[in-house]
Amino acid sequence: MASHISVHQLINGAAIAQNNSDSEIVDLSRFNAEGFFSLQIELVGAGQVDVTWSVSNDGENFITPTGTDPIFDDFDATSGPNADGIDIASFDVLLARYLKVTVTENNVGAITSCMLHLAIQ
Repeated sequence: MASHISVHQLINGAAIAQNNSDSEIVDLSRFNAEGFFSLQIELVGAGQVDVTWSVSNDGENFITPTGTDPIFDDFDATSGPNADGIDIASFDVLLARYLKVTVTENNVGAITSCMLHLAIQ
């Protein structure tokens, strides 16, 4: 039997100023998730971002485990398989109720538009 995959837009065309960040929290208890995640990014602008994740069971204290790699590292508008600022990556998270995805501009330049789509299975 095939598992259900749901896709959620986390960030929809947000501008991110140089050296700033944007984040969204997902309550994973709303989904019948098996623990598989992927994130699609679409980026426009002169900036460069890292996309990271953290988890929480209380929704207030978010933790990124030691040694966790970013989902996207030094990603810019010329990154991705077609050098067009669009890519998708899978990632593994610890078991927790809440997942927070954070996009941080690396003090390179402003992001004109950032879109993130999270797929959960």
